[in-house]
Amino acid sequence: MNTYLDRRARRAQRRRIEAVAGTCVAVIVAALVLASCGVTTAGAEPSRPRPLADRRVVSVKPKTVPSTTTSTRPAVNPFIGPPPAASGVGRRIVYCNSCQTVWLVEADNYVTAMYRVSGHRGMPAPGEYHAFRKIDMGRSKAHPWLRLPWFVGFAWGNTTDIGFHGIPIRPDGTQIENDSQLGIPLSSGCVRQNQVNAKFLYDWAPVGTLVVVTP
Repeated sequence: MNTYLDRRARRAQRRRIEAVAGTCVAVIVAALVLASCGVTTAGAEPSRPRPLADRRVVSVKPKTVPSTTTSTRPAVNPFIGPPPAASGVGRRIVYCNSCQTVWLVEADNYVTAMYRVSGHRGMPAPGEYHAFRKIDMGRSKAHPWLRLPWFVGFAWGNTTDIGFHGIPIRPDGTQIENDSQLGIPLSSGCVRQNQVNAKFLYDWAPVGTLVVVTP
């Protein structure tokens, strides 16, 4: 009799344990389902999206594009005087006969160089010419023993062409005129320059370069 009652008691206890376990499992499953739907359990406040004012705004600055604007040089070289008025436009050589001065002017009228020379009064006549030949070491027709460095012919005289060139050089290598005498009209018609300026003009002025002679 006692054995029968013990078995019944054990069966009843097992049923209670199974019922409690089933209830716990059901509660856990329900909690998981509600959580997946955004519902909290145990009386917790459901989560809400933060208002826009609480959200951190990250501003992205646009990339700075380097400026491609190029600076332009002044219309007049501040270290060199302008060429005479009415001396043409564009890239050119300006030779002022009365002031014995040469200007090398770029296409935008910017003066690259200005220096004193020795020419001949009234030669060539005022007007526009063009460089038509270049000889790195020319010879004087009147005095064949004189060399004419960096010759750039641009006009015609009585017997030969008139050009820009370095001060003539004797066979011994000396010049027939000192650099300090430039600015005085001492030539037979050509335009004498010191050797540095003669080379610069020779390189700067291709054949066809405009030459403007002013009175």
